[in-house]
Amino acid sequence: MNVRISDISPNSQDKLWAHFQNKCPETFEGARPRINYIIREIARKKKTSVPRVLNIGAGNGYMEDTAKQLGWDICSLDPDERTIKRILEKDIKGHIGHIEKMPFDNSSFDFVVASEVLEHLDKKQFYMGISEVVRVIDQCGWFIGTVPYRENLVLNQVICPRCGQVFHRWGHRRSFDLKTMRESLSISFSDVVVRRRAFVKFKGLGLGGKIKGLVRLILAGYGVAIAEPSIFFIAMK
Repeated sequence: MNVRISDISPNSQDKLWAHFQNKCPETFEGARPRINYIIREIARKKKTSVPRVLNIGAGNGYMEDTAKQLGWDICSLDPDERTIKRILEKDIKGHIGHIEKMPFDNSSFDFVVASEVLEHLDKKQFYMGISEVVRVIDQCGWFIGTVPYRENLVLNQVICPRCGQVFHRWGHRRSFDLKTMRESLSISFSDVVVRRRAFVKFKGLGLGGKIKGLVRLILAGYGVAIAEPSIFFIAMK
């Protein structure tokens, strides 16, 4: 049975990420440079020493742990109960839920982070999610995140050997370029910046590794696929 990528149910998405977050948390170790970049952006934009930050999609909890160490008021939103339980055990705020319907009051946060989240949503979910982000961000607050740049979804298709269902290995449902991301965010936000870049960990690398990392940064800026570029976005309400 052939199943389009867009036909993967939200419940299947939740199961997919529950597996990685609970059985293979090391999957998220490579996200540290990306999360560190976002944290630096928040540090530059914040107007108070204790910004209210919501992270959508906890992963292995690195964003939450780092923000707590900085003394920020951090909250995590994730659909997986076990993940949120671990967050709460660290004395960090956490709620079970999805971006399309968030359990928060209006204007609850100064920053909302959605890094590698929006590509998992279909078009309807995307705009429901954006509407919710706008609702929970305070006036002049910021929406910050990343998505893969011009991902070829077909190249990451896999098939279940038991049932024959074809699906994206990470549950991605949409692909973005700079134009579509800017236009999608500009509907709801007054100040939108989108740019291509890679996120490279230079610490601990030798000279050769640092040169390779620098080359990757340069190529990603031009959108070269071999550099695995991302779209970084930041938008003000």
